[in-house]
Amino acid sequence: MKKMLLLVILLALVSIVSVAIAIQRPAPDPASAAPVFTEPVKPMTEKKMEKMEKFSGLIEKVDKIGKAIVVRGKMINEEKLLTFAINDKTKITKGKTTTTLGDLKKDIQVSIEYKKEMNKMLAVTIEVSVPNDAPKKI
Repeated sequence: MKKMLLLVILLALVSIVSVAIAIQRPAPDPASAAPVFTEPVKPMTEKKMEKMEKFSGLIEKVDKIGKAIVVRGKMINEEKLLTFAINDKTKITKGKTTTTLGDLKKDIQVSIEYKKEMNKMLAVTIEVSVPNDAPKKI
């Protein structure tokens, strides 16, 4: 009987102590737990603008399967062969009309705007030069 009474007193003491500890620790305020930002957060659409570079020259090779073109042109007074990757977002134009990768052929003059992405030069826009002596439509 004494053991039972001692056990009940011990359980009561433990529960009183745990309630006292819980009361001393106030619950964290959710508003104060949120981080405070000093400058406004920019939307994802305003990512840092990637540096666009330009290159012009003659097409040496068109890889329709690998979606790439090789262009020969001058860069800093030195002749270079550069390979440009092409994706579904690459805009290819000839004059004011949009064209496709299938229309690009060897020895066509092009001007390319590209960006470096994961060790590749990704063509963003390809402008096919239109000859000046082309017959004009009347």
